[in-house]
Amino acid sequence: MVSKQKLLEMLEKQPDDLFLQYALAMEYLGMQQSDKAQVLLRQIITADEHYVAAYYQLGLLLQQTDEAAAVAIFEKGMQEAQAKGDRKTVNEFRSALDELLY
Repeated sequence: MVSKQKLLEMLEKQPDDLFLQYALAMEYLGMQQSDKAQVLLRQIITADEHYVAAYYQLGLLLQQTDEAAAVAIFEKGMQEAQAKGDRKTVNEFRSALDELLY
């Protein structure tokens, strides 16, 4: 596992690397720093609207504070997963939505 410090150093050299940004967001989540994770996840989606994993993690974060926003993020992520033909991920989004809505 790569530490937060190492990820930050790697991002200094490759600031546009979305995988590194995503890894850092996950590190922030593990450290209970959801605000920092949310900022990174939104940046990833802005940079690449097809980055499905970022939608899922952002939706999970938002369901704690803004259910309507979480629903919108989950729905958009599900559309992206459908466009890629990724049925497993579509089902994960559907389950998250069902849990949130029912």
